[in-house]
Amino acid sequence: MRGHLERLARHGTASVAGAACSAVFGVLLVVVVTNGFPASTAGTLFAATSVFLVLESVALLGTDTGLVKQLPAQLASGRGHEVPRTLAVAAAPVAATSIAAAVVLHASAEQLSPYLVGSASATAMTGMLHALAPLLPVAALHDLVVAATRGTGSMRPTVVVENIGRLGLQAVAVLGVLLAGGGPSALALAWALPYLLGLVAAAAWLRSLVGPRSAADPPAGGDDGGWRPVAVEFWSFTAPRAIARITQTALKRSDIVLVAALSSPAQAALYTAATRLIVVGQLFVQSVQQALSPHVSALLARGDRDAAGSVFRAATTWSVVAAWPFYLVLAGFSPVLMRVFGEGYDVASDVVVVLSLTMLLATACGPVDSVLLMAGRSWLSLRNSVVALAVNIGLNLVLIPSHGIRGAAVAWSVAIVVRNLLPLLQVRRDLGLWPVTGPTTRVMLLALACYGAADVVVLATGAGTLVGLALLGVAVPVHAFGTWRLRRVLGLEVFTSVLRRRAAVAAPRTAAAA
Repeated sequence: MRGHLERLARHGTASVAGAACSAVFGVLLVVVVTNGFPASTAGTLFAATSVFLVLESVALLGTDTGLVKQLPAQLASGRGHEVPRTLAVAAAPVAATSIAAAVVLHASAEQLSPYLVGSASATAMTGMLHALAPLLPVAALHDLVVAATRGTGSMRPTVVVENIGRLGLQAVAVLGVLLAGGGPSALALAWALPYLLGLVAAAAWLRSLVGPRSAADPPAGGDDGGWRPVAVEFWSFTAPRAIARITQTALKRSDIVLVAALSSPAQAALYTAATRLIVVGQLFVQSVQQALSPHVSALLARGDRDAAGSVFRAATTWSVVAAWPFYLVLAGFSPVLMRVFGEGYDVASDVVVVLSLTMLLATACGPVDSVLLMAGRSWLSLRNSVVALAVNIGLNLVLIPSHGIRGAAVAWSVAIVVRNLLPLLQVRRDLGLWPVTGPTTRVMLLALACYGAADVVVLATGAGTLVGLALLGVAVPVHAFGTWRLRRVLGLEVFTSVLRRRAAVAAPRTAAAA
């Protein structure tokens, strides 16, 4: 069992490093846009990129999850020769669908823009959508290829190409447009062009990963079964994900578009800045899910449900250890943190508080949807996504006109709760798995005692920044000491083993180089 946890820790460490880079570059991009451009331009960009990402999720057809589910199962069962065909049957429909979506977006941009951001910002929106449309197929294939590299068991391409390469280039490119005095279309193009470089790099990396693995598992007796069984197996699982992927992306992005349409692009800029801080915490949890998914898929393919449950519980515990302090600090210190986005952005601090507290529950549920998917319950995941999206859009339509961005925050908060509790109950019912253990509960209480107490003092008394920092100066070492004392029951010692092993491997290389 320890071997499975060490493998998760090894992949998770790389994934978390990538998530840290994503967080830095993601926040930097928003800081550059909100500080360097008018709020109306910033909000228009965020609305345009949200439309782009929703359409990209449509074109991706759920193949990213399908590949992460299918490739590990094929490699674990000695069917590596099927991997190239699986990649082909996944990529061809994505290429065709994304090209069609790009044509429709470009052709309808002028008519669509006034409905998205109002007549005052319609011209800028049209220019942005025209700039983004040709890169839609590139973005869809980029995400497919990067997901395929994770399906082969390697997290490095995701970290290097996606988390560092694409997101880093986006921030740099947007900064370049600001310094050069570029307009809205140049701003959108700078945001999208890094997908092209990422696709080239990821495709080359995938080829180096797939070639040796597929050659090592030739078909038994020389009979590979043809293309049809591969396509049927892949799309029978992935077809529901085509819709679920759309609903999940819409759940994350539709509120930005609705705020821009029902309120204003300036309000959309405020809301995006606030939710960007929440996304920083989500990146860590998502990085654990990325490391967890192919591992759980392989374990369940071998019928080892006990090991899969242990990995699931460990991933939940580690997510809580890292994410709960972060969200609690966000909730208590949101007005100060929001000032990094520019003057006047601190008015959206209530959004940060609502969503931060909601994310405590979401993190405690663990990567339940990933486990549900890796167990082959893609239809259940689809149903959950549709219900959560319906809740989100319905509440947004009711609450945004009367309560603005705070209404959008409440709508997303309720949808997050629904999106996590439904698969939690289903994983418990169908697989007999539960994410929270006694040690997990203890580390939750420890975080509440340290950071929650600081939040109560700051929010209830209106204490200044210096008092808040002093409280954090006490909370951080106390929490760190308590977590260290619990390291064995939390399974954190496997990270020490992984780091020691990497140091032992690196030492001979360093000596040889010297």
